[in-house]
Amino acid sequence: MSEGGDDVFSGKVGTQPQMVNVQPAGTMMYVERSSAPQVIGVLVIIYGVLMTLGALSSVFGLFAPADEGGLPAWLIIGQMLTGLILSVATAYAGFLIYSYKKQGIWISLGAIAAGWIINSIWTYLSTDYLLTSTPEASEFSGLSELIGGASAICSLFCAGICGIIVAMPLFLSNHGME
Repeated sequence: MSEGGDDVFSGKVGTQPQMVNVQPAGTMMYVERSSAPQVIGVLVIIYGVLMTLGALSSVFGLFAPADEGGLPAWLIIGQMLTGLILSVATAYAGFLIYSYKKQGIWISLGAIAAGWIINSIWTYLSTDYLLTSTPEASEFSGLSELIGGASAICSLFCAGICGIIVAMPLFLSNHGME
């Protein structure tokens, strides 16, 4: 209003109410989250715990003497430490998947890929060391490369299947992942 108080409202009063374009309220449908991420998360956690136990069991290999065909301590400790790191990352990723976090799937896929690469390297190193430590090493020349390559190919196939299983919640339409 103005300071003078002389504002005038103009218009006319109609008997017809004005129509306002308001959309009717639609029905709200509650879509339940899929339980697949929780199932996959529990399976990944179980796998991570079993992998941790397997990595810790390699401590018993430290007590075998290296001169009797055993592996050297640095090789066993390296395998154990990388196995522990990968298994803890896998168990943590399983917890995230169980909690409907999409980040858990990516951590788990990364652990699968890193595990494939690291295990291929450790397999090559351990077979190479075992074959060169035998007296008949000249008869087995090139066998460590063959065993390492075959192991890498088989591990790639297994890692691919594990990756598909881990990524399975993303294939569902109502996965509910955040």
